Amino acid sequence: MLQYNFSLALNSLKERPGLTFLMVLTIAVGLGLFTTIQTISYYSSDIPIQHKSQNIYLVTMDHRETSADPIERPTQMPDTTYKDVMNLINAPVPGVSYTINWNSYGVINRDADTETAVRSEILVTDAAFFNMFETPFLYGGGWSSEADEKGDAVIVISRAMNDRLFGGIDSVGQTIRVNTDTLTVVGVTKDWNITRRFYDRTYAPGYIHDFFVPTGYAINSDIPRNENFDCWETEKEARFEFENDKWTQLINSECGWMRLWAAIPEGQLEGYESHLMRYIDPQKQLGRFPRDIKIVVDNINEQIEFVAGRNGYINMFQMIAQLFFAVCLLNAIGIMLAKFIRRTKEVSLRRALGARKSVIIQQYVMEVVMVGILGGILGVIIAYFGLWGMLNIRLYAVDYTITAESIAHQYQLNPLLIGQAFLTSVACTLVVSLYPIWRICNIPPASQLKSA
Repeated sequence: MLQYNFSLALNSLKERPGLTFLMVLTIAVGLGLFTTIQTISYYSSDIPIQHKSQNIYLVTMDHRETSADPIERPTQMPDTTYKDVMNLINAPVPGVSYTINWNSYGVINRDADTETAVRSEILVTDAAFFNMFETPFLYGGGWSSEADEKGDAVIVISRAMNDRLFGGIDSVGQTIRVNTDTLTVVGVTKDWNITRRFYDRTYAPGYIHDFFVPTGYAINSDIPRNENFDCWETEKEARFEFENDKWTQLINSECGWMRLWAAIPEGQLEGYESHLMRYIDPQKQLGRFPRDIKIVVDNINEQIEFVAGRNGYINMFQMIAQLFFAVCLLNAIGIMLAKFIRRTKEVSLRRALGARKSVIIQQYVMEVVMVGILGGILGVIIAYFGLWGMLNIRLYAVDYTITAESIAHQYQLNPLLIGQAFLTSVACTLVVSLYPIWRICNIPPASQLKSA
């Protein structure tokens, strides 16, 4: 019986190929747009290192003066001052580990005489960064904590820069120039497909730093500090010089510019927050932290969810895509109804000859499932080209300041989303077919046989 119903359903699809194609196309277009936007939204809210992201926290404290604007959301919290970072790291809490980072930039080259120089962002960080955030490595690895302390001139580079500077070979042990200094490559990262660059609070979609250097080297070499310095009014004029000068004044200032991350074991967050409160109290007696005490210790999950939730344009596009898909499904109901009603006499004759209503329903359900599968296949193809178009729009919008390779993973369908597209197509097609199937199976046979 199943094979018989399948052959009837297949013949029915072939009978009116124009209407069949129109049904499939209507569902596919709506599904393609819906899947395109769903994919972008999925990657936009994707949480990196999910197995431990709930235990890695950004530590921020409101050190600003009383005249500063009130803080209304976590992303407005200032970065941490150098002296607070050092004080907290040097007053360890059992079970808690730290990493720090700040942004720099420089001109990087393998050989100034033969290679094209690259002016690039550089992340200044410590040895703990690579372990805490599980940075994947193609060759070598991160540097040691001793390299931080000694200020060793070492560097970690990305796979893309390794391809550009060394032709893709294992470059560990090779040297490159950063501005006028010579640094030794100790590691080459794999493509780190995180959706947002969360670790420096830019939440820039899609691409990570190409170069990483130790804090000790950066301080000893006094490389530029490419940060927004959140300073007290008395230091606002000096902050414009802090990028390249006045290091001693900067480290003793009330300027926030460093990110402090803490890995806090499960169940110890409340105790750690109490530790921060105990740290701030004596600082107040020294004239620091003049405002009411405010600390924000958010984990990676909370930060990504907050930032993704504020992407109004993605939410708007999701709503538009859902409404468009609903309109497509409504159109599919009309097409199915027109296609099925043409078979009223055939169905009535079969019922008059003894065919059970359940058998007829099975035939039409099978036909609808086939339409849903075909719509799913075509919808996935449309989504593929839709994502390709969105990738090119994104590159054009940022004036090609980032490469397609660095953000391409955000515009690719994965097996989960492909499966979701097929299930959505079949399920929605079944739902919208209920009324046409019910309508054709409940027309009294006698009324059609008389007219025949």
